Amino acid sequence: MSAPLHVTTLGEAMVVMDPLSRGPLRQVNTYEKNLGGAELNVAVGLARLGHRAGWAGRLGDDEFGREILAFMRGEEVDVSGASLDPEAPTGLYFKEWRALGQLRVHYYRAGSAASRMRFEQLDLEYLLSGGVLHLTGITPALSESCHDLIERLISAANERDVTVSFDLNVRWTLFEGRDPQEILAPLAARADLLFLSDDEAELLFGGSDPDSITDARRSIRAETVVVHGAEGAFAVGESGVSEKAAYPVEVVDTVGAGDAFVAGFLSGRLRGWSAGESLDLGNACGACAVTVPGDLKGLPTLEEALALMRGRPGVER
Repeated sequence: MSAPLHVTTLGEAMVVMDPLSRGPLRQVNTYEKNLGGAELNVAVGLARLGHRAGWAGRLGDDEFGREILAFMRGEEVDVSGASLDPEAPTGLYFKEWRALGQLRVHYYRAGSAASRMRFEQLDLEYLLSGGVLHLTGITPALSESCHDLIERLISAANERDVTVSFDLNVRWTLFEGRDPQEILAPLAARADLLFLSDDEAELLFGGSDPDSITDARRSIRAETVVVHGAEGAFAVGESGVSEKAAYPVEVVDTVGAGDAFVAGFLSGRLRGWSAGESLDLGNACGACAVTVPGDLKGLPTLEEALALMRGRPGVER
């Protein structure tokens, strides 16, 4: 690493197969191969916004794994904490667009290299070297060893006073009958900065309004809890409640919008902006992301996000 990292993150990066037509998978013949993964998206989003971000994780020692590493290096994301597993594949998932615009996701990540990660394999010094460690609720759902890894990693970060950013990011299909609240609530309670969708706030705290989050925050560690959705976002912290409305844009693909929002909010925080200003940047990044197909192709640069915030997006001449 040539310079200290601002944010480190760990999780599963995958190949994403985006269908080029709508309908059941069995009737779709052509796909576009892209890349994705919540933590990868956040790292790339932060890099495009001008921050030094590092991603750690385990990929298959295969063509997809090497493609992901090459892509992240091209995006100026530090991957010196990543490793390749010669005995397990890189994860993969297919999107499926059904009638009425319904999106379904089909995962092929059971037994993937990421699902075999263990705490003992981590470069702890690397992961705790940034000002912020960003994690999600996806990784602990992958396997027992991944759950143990995240639990111990959060403990280590808490002990060293490294800010833990945690996006609940519930993926129901990964839990296979297990209770997400039972698994994720103890982890979320130890985060310093907690991100939730409206539905996730309901799951975790029984309410998604500012009053419910204000009450819930008294029983957890988080200095700030952020709830975001299609209509906008709010943050609850020591200074009270800040709210910002979403930017109206033409939506093409919503996958990755939450990760773009998180990257934007973290960017604002790293710049020393207020909660309201950080929410505004998060909303702008999320709005940019949904206007382009693919999980991360629409992640904006700072200039693109600021142009939307200033009311003059489009071609700069």
